[in-house]
Amino acid sequence: MALSGVLIISVLFGYTTTKVGFDYDFEAFFSKTDPETKYFQEHRSRFESDNDFIFIALKHEPSIFDIKFLNKVANFVDDLEKDSLVISVQSITHMDEYVKTPFSAAVLSRPYLHLDDASKLEKDSARIYSHPEIAQNFIDREGKALMVSLKHQEGMSKANCDNIKITIDNLLKKHDLKDYAYAGRAIGIGYYINQMIYETGMFIGLSFILVILFLIIGFKSLWGLLLPLSVVGLSMLWIVGFMGMVGEPINLILTTLPSIIFVVAMSDVIHLVSKYLEELRSGLDRIAAVRKAYKEVGKATLMTSLTTAVGFLTLLSVDMQPVQSFGLYTAIGVVLAFILAYTFLPSLLVLTKAPKISSRDNKNTFWYKFLHKSFLMLLKRKAAVGIGFLLLFGLSIYGSSRIIIDYFLMEDLKKENVMRKTYQYFDEEFMGLRPFEIAVEVKDPEKTIYDYEVLLEINKVEEYLVSDYGLKQTFSIVSMLKIANRTNHGGQRKYYSFPTEEESDEYIDRIISFDKSGQISALVDSTGKYGRISSTIGDIGMRKITKLNEGLLAFLDQETDKDLVNFKLTGTGHLLDRNMSQLSISLFWGLGFAILIVSILMGLLFRSFRMVIIAMIPNILPLVMLGAILGFAGVELKVSTALVFTISFGIAVDDTIHFMSKLKLELNKGRDLAWALRRTFLSTGRAIVLTTLILIGGFLMLMFSDFLGTFYIGLLLSCTLIFALIADLYFLPILVIYFYKPKKKKLADN
Repeated sequence: MALSGVLIISVLFGYTTTKVGFDYDFEAFFSKTDPETKYFQEHRSRFESDNDFIFIALKHEPSIFDIKFLNKVANFVDDLEKDSLVISVQSITHMDEYVKTPFSAAVLSRPYLHLDDASKLEKDSARIYSHPEIAQNFIDREGKALMVSLKHQEGMSKANCDNIKITIDNLLKKHDLKDYAYAGRAIGIGYYINQMIYETGMFIGLSFILVILFLIIGFKSLWGLLLPLSVVGLSMLWIVGFMGMVGEPINLILTTLPSIIFVVAMSDVIHLVSKYLEELRSGLDRIAAVRKAYKEVGKATLMTSLTTAVGFLTLLSVDMQPVQSFGLYTAIGVVLAFILAYTFLPSLLVLTKAPKISSRDNKNTFWYKFLHKSFLMLLKRKAAVGIGFLLLFGLSIYGSSRIIIDYFLMEDLKKENVMRKTYQYFDEEFMGLRPFEIAVEVKDPEKTIYDYEVLLEINKVEEYLVSDYGLKQTFSIVSMLKIANRTNHGGQRKYYSFPTEEESDEYIDRIISFDKSGQISALVDSTGKYGRISSTIGDIGMRKITKLNEGLLAFLDQETDKDLVNFKLTGTGHLLDRNMSQLSISLFWGLGFAILIVSILMGLLFRSFRMVIIAMIPNILPLVMLGAILGFAGVELKVSTALVFTISFGIAVDDTIHFMSKLKLELNKGRDLAWALRRTFLSTGRAIVLTTLILIGGFLMLMFSDFLGTFYIGLLLSCTLIFALIADLYFLPILVIYFYKPKKKKLADN
């Protein structure tokens, strides 16, 4: 009956796995309840997205001021503008300079680059470099690359992101532009999703290989390979199929799901099968061995599944949709793995022929000798070992105090990654790709953005942003006025400055009258009450940005007229920083809640407050040691590294539960503490070591990822599980010996 039900459900989930998609949207990390998110959405609705652009750098040696090269670029831009996904394209090959001379009342235009006359390029280049809003945006420092800025449709799908990249690639090839680099949200989405698809498949394949390897080593039989492997494989199939059924795509964090489910499911299987084989060796028949295995280990397996699921479910407290999805679906996967271990596995054990059990004396096995020597060493040197753990605990607390919280837009990519290097190139040679946005709101009901008093305040802020904040250039109504002022004075560089009130009124009228491209509407809304100061900056990290923002906010508070106009930081970059800075707090609150829930569950299991404290200490110690690794190694606390704490606790506590459950069973039989502890150490030690090795092997596979966050999850989880294993085998027994005083019970039969 159970077997038939499992097979029917597996067929259904096998079909729904084909419906699973992949998604990468960094805006999903924005808090849905944060007022700042709502404010940004309102600001964006008035103007436009600050992140729907692609920068294309076209390189040429020894200089871009080559007539043949520039005409290639011009033709490339002409073709690019024809694409339906492209809204606009900016390039110096298509820009005109407007100049008013003393000899003419009219404003004359001339191209920045004379593409039909190579003799004029030297003068053209000198004029371009005298215009900072052009040179700093569209030409690199050495004049060996020019940038084409492409604005595309908002919120494009993965398919459209791929299409626009294909268009760019084809046009670059068509116009023989071989040395180039491009970056932007649409390029990043395509790369990330393609890499996620590849890595998810890779992790599934590596997980199967790892499981097969460990099963062959652990059980040395075809039976010991096929039965556990079928349970683990179905566990993965069920959770992926369930996600396909409910329409949940795999995000960047969920690419680790296969490895987690494989190792968690294998942990359940190893404990149950090991106990089943132990009972067969004791002389029980197949059916009786299955019953006893599930009676003695089943309760502990249920507890470990609950505690692991609780650990992941606490991630629902983090107000980030990708993190919440990771917590929810991993917890569901853990529960599904337990259901299969309790239904499908016993059915297979009952229906299949029992494996041949070695007649070799158990005391001659490697595991018995290793564990027996370890236990004797522990008893002889328990004081020294206990002191050593206390000193390690103190050192770990100090190391944890050195943790640095930081975040980079490209933090998920390793330093040698080609895309990360491309983004760094744009940061170094141009203005950078990290959006910067300030919303401007006129508070005086009698004024608008165009009033000179308001413009003076905006100019004051812009001067601070360039001189103190570190922006190379800003874009606002004030920057347009500076260009208009220079235009009105024959294009002379010294007049790229804020105009007088009389000039300002004249320029505004002229700009509004001749604004055919809609630039004004991108900077000032239709009511004239709202405006923006927009720019980009390099990916310098959340810590540096936070320090710069502190100075900016202090300047706005002290130097601007808040009754007249209000300036507010907003934009995608600001929201990411805000959410990442709050992430660690949310995760540690969630971790504290997980510790509380697990403590309650252990309290219900052991009916002893002292036993709960004893059991929890070895699981908190590895977390503090993990913090020490981050602190001493200088690894920043961010999404990936912060997640490790919650994942580690939920998984590491499993071995403690198995150890303490076995100890309780032995004590309930009336054994004295020393005998019960020895029996527990020898009986569960092998399963604990094996499951930990499998867990570590599974998580080490994540280090093959090209995503730095996934790499750190694999590395740090493996380190934490090693710490947890050592704590469970060598610190937990010492705590039991010194602090647990069980009540005497009548000796029971085995």
